[in-house]
Amino acid sequence: MKILNSEILNIINRVLFLIQNKTEKVTNSSFLIQKTDIFILICILLTYIVSTFAQTEQIGLISLIVPLLVFFKMLFIKGEKLELEQCNFYLAIYLMICLISNFTSSMLPQSLYGFMKTLIYFAFYFAMCQFLKSNKKYITTILLVIASIVSIESIIGLFQNAIGLENISTWQDTSYVNPEDVLSRVYGTLKPYNPNLFGGYLIAGFSSIIAVSGIFFNKKKILAGIISLIFGLISALCIFLTGCRGAYLALFTIVFGLIFASFLVIFFDLNNEKMKKLWKYLIFIFIIGGILFMFVNHGILQRLMSIFILRGDSSTSFRMNVYNSAIQMFIDNPICGIGVGNKVFREIYGLYMLSGFDALSCYCVFLEIAVESGIFALLAYSLFIFTLISNGIKKFMQKIDMPNKIIIFSSVITLIAVMVHGLFDTVYFRPQIQYIFWTMAAILTVTISKEESKDENT
Repeated sequence: MKILNSEILNIINRVLFLIQNKTEKVTNSSFLIQKTDIFILICILLTYIVSTFAQTEQIGLISLIVPLLVFFKMLFIKGEKLELEQCNFYLAIYLMICLISNFTSSMLPQSLYGFMKTLIYFAFYFAMCQFLKSNKKYITTILLVIASIVSIESIIGLFQNAIGLENISTWQDTSYVNPEDVLSRVYGTLKPYNPNLFGGYLIAGFSSIIAVSGIFFNKKKILAGIISLIFGLISALCIFLTGCRGAYLALFTIVFGLIFASFLVIFFDLNNEKMKKLWKYLIFIFIIGGILFMFVNHGILQRLMSIFILRGDSSTSFRMNVYNSAIQMFIDNPICGIGVGNKVFREIYGLYMLSGFDALSCYCVFLEIAVESGIFALLAYSLFIFTLISNGIKKFMQKIDMPNKIIIFSSVITLIAVMVHGLFDTVYFRPQIQYIFWTMAAILTVTISKEESKDENT
């Protein structure tokens, strides 16, 4: 992935260099400025922690400190410069298109509000890329914290299921389900309380547990690796207990990716006969155990099978109505869209809805982007996702050191899984999921960049 050396970047970096020279004396004499990286890391980790219990606005304010501190660092720390990867170039184009869609929207204030939320998420991502570029040593720490928080939330979910909390989901059709098989859907501590949000959050963080486990095993810390795997199983069980069918499909995507990736590593990278036999036994046991688990838990099986009855399930039927209306909204506004954010969507949707039920969004990330900002925004965002994932897969297939291979896999599979879930739900736009998603995207961007620079120097 080549860094785009545009004239604009050169001008920005020359200005930064001049400012850094002017502030060098202050930087060298200030202990706090020299410890800026520690403050940035604390704010990053605090964003993940606060996301588990705070409201959207509060989470946004905490996360906004990260890009502000990174910008401060670029002004004061000599040698800091702005770099734009190819995939980030597509993201910058997407942002510009979204900005244009604001001013073509019939609801400018609401659209600007939605755009500002998007801008905060992307600022966090760009800041993470800039920070991790010179602090790759903190990647493992970040993954460990995310894995720990997700594990704690999963335990809370199991506790909610055990005590049988009142079901808060109003969109679970139980008319065709035996009352004994009705799933009491868990929702964790995330606000607003929503099983689909909780399922999406666990999907976004699940691969961090896999990464931490792989890193422990690679360092020969067997006990820590086994404990991490146990927490991974607990998180997988909790995903099923959310009753979120989009999360089910995303989890199956992660499992398939893990099986395929482990096959490549064991049969081609390690090429160890004992490991090959052990892998075959473990996969066989895992598949049989998974099938037995599904058939023993009738509530989960019924919830999974409800995917295939389409109009027979009121929740699925509602989504299909929303899709039809959203497609018509896109057809009427194909270039610039209706404006950014769900505030605009909810107002405009009322003119198109097929039933008397309001909709928060399109319930499909890609359709939502097309409706909000038009076809070119969808193309730019899709190119960003495709470029980042495809380059990550290419790098994973190469002969690189195992820790980076583990990190690349966990990042790639997170992006894929969240997008799979996003095909059927738009909880992706919630900050709890966004910050983990953009963290993994930044980790992947930086890790790939590191490997490429190594290749170029050899």
